[in-house]
Amino acid sequence: MNIINHGVHISIFMSEENLPSFTTDDYELFDVMDDYLTEDCDFDFECFIYHDQPKKGHFTMEIESGITFDELVSSIKKFDLEEIERIYKVNN
Repeated sequence: MNIINHGVHISIFMSEENLPSFTTDDYELFDVMDDYLTEDCDFDFECFIYHDQPKKGHFTMEIESGITFDELVSSIKKFDLEEIERIYKVNN
């Protein structure tokens, strides 16, 4: 599986259902990324998954099938790493 990391807290990959997906290890960060991707990038999500195994990340979103993996990577990479770290530190 091809996994691309954006900083320490976000991983981007293709799900078992072959949908572009991302995972975060913090709910607040997940919520901000959800808002960014659905409101600013106009992506819809297929599925939200909570994992209780930290090695998988805690929160995963599968993006609709009309969005490519590269589009998801490009959109997430536009999100500032310092802002990601600031959001993560709010609860951790």
